[in-house]
Amino acid sequence: MKNQKGPIAIIIASLVLIILNFTFATSDESNWGFWMRILSSVLIILAMILTIRDRKK
Repeated sequence: MKNQKGPIAIIIASLVLIILNFTFATSDESNWGFWMRILSSVLIILAMILTIRDRKK
């Protein structure tokens, strides 16, 4: 379980940032930059989930 604290912390931080991005986004800010930030956070979450699964094996 000790090896999983880093990836889990990154997943939680990414989820919080995604929620904050949607909360503070206005219609004027919904451009490519906004969606690229969301996409990069989702990709970080997926990478950490794959890392956790690989470490369990």
